[in-house]
Amino acid sequence: MRKFTQVFESGQYVNVGVSPLNTELVYLTENNRQVASLLLVYESNKASVFSLEVLKDHRKKGYGRKLMENAIERAKEMNCQFVELNTDIDNQAANKLYQSMGFELQGLKDGFNNYIKRL
Repeated sequence: MRKFTQVFESGQYVNVGVSPLNTELVYLTENNRQVASLLLVYESNKASVFSLEVLKDHRKKGYGRKLMENAIERAKEMNCQFVELNTDIDNQAANKLYQSMGFELQGLKDGFNNYIKRL
């Protein structure tokens, strides 16, 4: 089931629309404008995070962390046992964020850092 999920400042979310894929688009708005988003894909007992993006003018406001916190909560609600994601090896900001949130580096996967967080 595909769901589009908006995260509000209160940390709540709203689902809009459905299709046969097990994917959610999670996004944050500021002044009614989408400023950050990620894709959350559910596969069996795993949730995978793809394409976390924050608009350049809106970085350093904690939006990436807020999206990830909500992604982790959604994964728990979907009874996932872990969350997986990949980052560019040189993306220090992303690597630091994920490690600070309890993600463990598993090594390289397809040339990217591969992280797992057990739930």
